[in-house]
Amino acid sequence: MQAFQPAGFYWSGFLCLAVAVLKLTVEAQWSWWRVLLPFWAVLGHNLLYITVGFAWLYCAGAGATEEAVTIRQGHGAYGYQIGALACFAVLMDNVLRRIEGPEETIFLWVRSGGWEVIFVFGVLSVVLQLLFWSDTMDLGDRRTHRR
Repeated sequence: MQAFQPAGFYWSGFLCLAVAVLKLTVEAQWSWWRVLLPFWAVLGHNLLYITVGFAWLYCAGAGATEEAVTIRQGHGAYGYQIGALACFAVLMDNVLRRIEGPEETIFLWVRSGGWEVIFVFGVLSVVLQLLFWSDTMDLGDRRTHRR
């Protein structure tokens, strides 16, 4: 298991560079905050991942006596991470839209910059992180099952 996996930051840097080239050559009216949106989305997603992970480990270890909490390898729950990253990107896009002001034409509700969209995608991002950590952590004998 690798301690640090910078692939997400590499991809976000590449996307930021591509959007910056588009901004400068096509004369798009994007702010530099919007140009850096892929970086902000990956950075915020990773901060949320770490925060929810620590909270999950704290809550899982709160009732621990002698049992250790283990992480399952090869659990296949990374679909939750991709979904959480997509939700966080939509969240950041709407936060920027809210800050910059509405555009003249808004085609989709998802890109409206409304508070309800920000709330929904923020909650979805946290819920997907919780689902990832619940699927990743092996709580051992602390789960209660009916027999």
